[in-house]
Amino acid sequence: MDKRALCSGLIAAVVLAAISGVVFAQDKKETPESQGPQACLACHPSDAKFPRNLSMWGASGHSRTLSLIIKNSQASPDCYSCHSDEGFKAKLEGKKIDVAQKESFSPVTCATCHKFPHDGKNPHQLVLDPESLCTSCHTQRTVLQGRGAKGIEETRSFHSAVDCVSCHMTEGNHLMKVIRPDDPDLSEQRNDTCTACHRDNNRKARVAQIQEWQKSYKENMDSLQADVSTLTASLKENPALLDDQMKAKLSDVRFNLGLLARDRSRGAHNFDFASEIFERASKSLRELKEVSDRRKGK
Repeated sequence: MDKRALCSGLIAAVVLAAISGVVFAQDKKETPESQGPQACLACHPSDAKFPRNLSMWGASGHSRTLSLIIKNSQASPDCYSCHSDEGFKAKLEGKKIDVAQKESFSPVTCATCHKFPHDGKNPHQLVLDPESLCTSCHTQRTVLQGRGAKGIEETRSFHSAVDCVSCHMTEGNHLMKVIRPDDPDLSEQRNDTCTACHRDNNRKARVAQIQEWQKSYKENMDSLQADVSTLTASLKENPALLDDQMKAKLSDVRFNLGLLARDRSRGAHNFDFASEIFERASKSLRELKEVSDRRKGK
């Protein structure tokens, strides 16, 4: 091994030791048969990308998946099918994990998403094609494609056909986070996620666009959720205030706003879809408030 390879190997070993000590101590797992990040080091000690990817994984939500639920006595095998390495592999085989063994589980690691050993046919030795791999646990694709809202037709946008990894793995980013154009620590030399695709415009324009989207989203969401809370409180005091049809309409508003809230992109995944939901929710809530006020004698 030459000096460069040896140096890279030592760096990888140091990063691996530091991350493993934190992550696996937290998630109470490292047995000889484990296929955690240590397994990758056997073949990737001199891979220049490995230490960077490993440190990103250690700082990502993937490294903490198990710790998020392991103390929850209500967590089911379905929860562990996305929150643990063992559960995910069982899901791929059409099986259920034994939750009684949870103390020996690992979080989502390199070998959860990548075939180990490398005998797969998908890009980058992934266990599934990239899009299927992401959507097997992450449900945001529904909002991205503008589907699933009650009373609203499918509303696609220019982001609807974009693969998850196109935005969440800019520069091979294993943090799985979008590199925002308004990140104050982003150097001018680096591509942010938006301008990496939208090369017809500059970063300043993208900053203005995304900030305007998310300002509008927050204002609408906060106002509508406040109205829902007010109506819900009124119904609690007087269940007869609205008839069953009106209550169903309020339920649809709650469902649709919840769909956006769970998406957590604040409109970035599909701003057109969010706008349609807000417009319909606003109309429904105005109608419900008028009925409620009349019956209160206002």
